[in-house]
Amino acid sequence: MLIWIRRGAAVLLAIVFLVVLATTLVAVATNATIARPGFVSDQLAEADTYRFVVEDLTLALLEDAWELDADEFGLEFEENPLAASGLTPDQVAGAVRRAIPPEDLEALVAPAIEGAMAYVLGKEDEVTIRVDAAPHLDALVRELSALFRETGAYERLLERELTPVFSEWVDDGLPAGGEDSGWVAILRGASGEEGGSLARVFTSVATPEWMAAQVEGAANEVVDYAVAGSDALAIRIGFGEDEAQRAADEIAAVIMEADPYDVAYANVIEPAARENVDEVVTLPYGVVLTRADVLDALSDAVAGEWLDAQVAMLAGDVGAYVTGGADAFATTFDLAAVKPDAWHALTAVATASLRDGIRLLPDCSTATENAAARAALEHELPPCIPWDVPANDIVAIAVPSIATSIDESVLARVPDAVTYTEQDLRAALERDGGPDALLALDDIRELFAMGWTYTDDDLRADLSDDDAFDGIQDARLVLSSGYVLDASDESPGGFEGLDEFRDVVGVGAGDLWVPALIAAAVLLLVAFLGGRSWRGRLAWAAGLLLLSAAAIAALFGPVYQSTSEAVFDGVREEAAPGSDSQFPNTSEALVDELLEVSESGIDAASGNVARNGLILAIVGAVGVIAVVFWRRIAAGLGRD
Repeated sequence: MLIWIRRGAAVLLAIVFLVVLATTLVAVATNATIARPGFVSDQLAEADTYRFVVEDLTLALLEDAWELDADEFGLEFEENPLAASGLTPDQVAGAVRRAIPPEDLEALVAPAIEGAMAYVLGKEDEVTIRVDAAPHLDALVRELSALFRETGAYERLLERELTPVFSEWVDDGLPAGGEDSGWVAILRGASGEEGGSLARVFTSVATPEWMAAQVEGAANEVVDYAVAGSDALAIRIGFGEDEAQRAADEIAAVIMEADPYDVAYANVIEPAARENVDEVVTLPYGVVLTRADVLDALSDAVAGEWLDAQVAMLAGDVGAYVTGGADAFATTFDLAAVKPDAWHALTAVATASLRDGIRLLPDCSTATENAAARAALEHELPPCIPWDVPANDIVAIAVPSIATSIDESVLARVPDAVTYTEQDLRAALERDGGPDALLALDDIRELFAMGWTYTDDDLRADLSDDDAFDGIQDARLVLSSGYVLDASDESPGGFEGLDEFRDVVGVGAGDLWVPALIAAAVLLLVAFLGGRSWRGRLAWAAGLLLLSAAAIAALFGPVYQSTSEAVFDGVREEAAPGSDSQFPNTSEALVDELLEVSESGIDAASGNVARNGLILAIVGAVGVIAVVFWRRIAAGLGRD
């Protein structure tokens, strides 16, 4: 009865042995594969992952980027700017391959992966991860720059994307259809195209060469910041002094193309005169001049070379102000130079009015009326024409007094000089185009004076949280001096539980003798409980080892092989990108590669378990054979 109790206990312990043996073999396999720092990099190399990243993944990513909608790029592009560039994904992918060949990528990334795995697996308490990618990033910028220049991508992008964006910007702030003499219409010019003549100003300075310099400069700045060559990010897209001066000259040319009368007289001279001249001015001898008479005389007086010269001066000042070359301007119009011509014109008008009035007067009928009329001629128009004074003589007597009054009462009120400043320009733009016109003016001034800037402060503000920005700073360290992982510090990068994981892996990797010793002890205990002789004990131990190891070898060998493919196919199908994915080709290629590498790694670990299980099964089989041939072996050894 006791032997059956012992053998029942042995059977129960056999189950425990199977579990402990399986755990031991899995731990050994894990330590030899997944828990080895170089295992991941070896698997990546065997799967040709570095070639996949440089060629297949890059091409898939570019193909997806070429299919994005224009609004995904954050600006008001009419179409996808990548497609509008005229480049193909194959051309850009070729540039990437030339800048970062697969073997160079492996040389950069593999040591970093091994160092990180050594830390994560608890093999090292401190490692420095560094990826010296600066030369390859510089090479990538050079390759892409050469590609853009050789294929004319900059020209196409300017023509098809940036110029329409600028034109739409102008149309929003300075809409067409305003008064012909208004500053909005003057600055838009005579062009009926989108953006008016200001679009011409933009294209005169935003040349393909300028765009190439801006894009390449920004790319170099990003690379320099990424590899910590500079402490701060400072991207500037803008115009230099030469471009700003060329734009100012072009704006001045646009203004000069307008009617000088609309530019200078309607916007500068007439408002100043209208403000100072009365609606009606009564001159001696009953002559009346209206404000319209005065304005007409001034208009005729300023026409010609004088007005052209004033417009040229104003155009230059406005052009410098609009392009940010000057913070203010004050253009002075010397009206004193044209007042004599205006005086002559007004005198002629007054004389004609006087003659009309004289023609309406009757002849004097009595001597008394005649004498009174002669006396009145000295200071006013008489009620009748004296018998002995011809009409022309009356005009001759009256005109000097009238002319003097024109000079003193009319033209003296017109300022000798009118100064037009940026405040007047801004007020006129707001009147003609509303607040949007002022916004457009300030945007143009800022574009030429300061350009568009993007700094690390802007980057921090654009990111969702500080952790993302801290991650970028960590990546900069990896690409420069190296990011130090120190076990004495808190878990880096916000990976909660990493320290506990390292401890668990460290215990499992360093103390594999513990489960092996337990398995051996359980096996011996089963042998002594199940057998009463040495032969019986060997039979129990060898049989249990054979059955357990064979079962484990079968489970991790043929059984795993027959089921793993279906499992991975299911995972692949579950992880496949949906129809609404923005990057379907990239996601599909990445999922396939990750599953391939994962499957290869798990296959290696499973194969290790199956192989060690098979070895132990062979050892158990040898023991079983020894039990079968126990007597012969004993006889051969000369023992009972």
